[in-house]
Amino acid sequence: MSLKSILEESQNNFIDTINQGPNALNPDLFDGPIDRIILGLKAHANTISHARLVALEETFPMTREAMGEDIFNGLTREYVELDHVKRHDNNELGVHFEAFIRPTCAPEFADLAAIEWAWLKSYNAADASPLSLEQLAQFDEETLVAQNITLHPAVQIIALQAPLAQPLSELNKIMHNPNTILITRPDAEVKLLPIDAIAAKLIYESKLITPMRNLLAIATETEDINNPLQPLLTIIGAGALTSVDT
Repeated sequence: MSLKSILEESQNNFIDTINQGPNALNPDLFDGPIDRIILGLKAHANTISHARLVALEETFPMTREAMGEDIFNGLTREYVELDHVKRHDNNELGVHFEAFIRPTCAPEFADLAAIEWAWLKSYNAADASPLSLEQLAQFDEETLVAQNITLHPAVQIIALQAPLAQPLSELNKIMHNPNTILITRPDAEVKLLPIDAIAAKLIYESKLITPMRNLLAIATETEDINNPLQPLLTIIGAGALTSVDT
């Protein structure tokens, strides 16, 4: 067996021992009395567990505030013990948290957790130049409708299952009781924007490369709003789209 294989096997056994307990330990992995080895591993496991709990607190601060520290901490202690969660490092630790809490918590708390995770994904997304209204104003009609666009890589969208939780209640001043939250990062700052059903439909349509004429058709198919182009202008103004050269 190569040195690399030996190191990988030792590392995997060490991780399995931390996650599964001392019965998983290969006794040849460490020198010394087994009771001292187990004691050291327990201390290390406690350090890792604490770090993972802190990572969740830092990932979901608003969710923690909304549901209360005691309830949040109880849920995170259960969550980090799940086998599929243990396989994630701290950067990806929260990926399943919203799904874990949704069956037992108020839906606005699960929505809030989903938004906070989407915020983090948006923050860490690749950079791109967002399409601006100023750019569109430079196109003639033929060029405008043929312009290929897609979503900015930082865009996330969360369909809400309940009214906004208290930490995000300020967004109700933009749109009362929205059913969708758009997360964008056109520049350095991540932004949250409540949007209506038509704007959400435009976002979903833009997941793949599509010509602007398709978005204009969707935006104008609704006859019961005063300005049918407003949803499209809203998502462009939020930096949710980027142009694609073909």
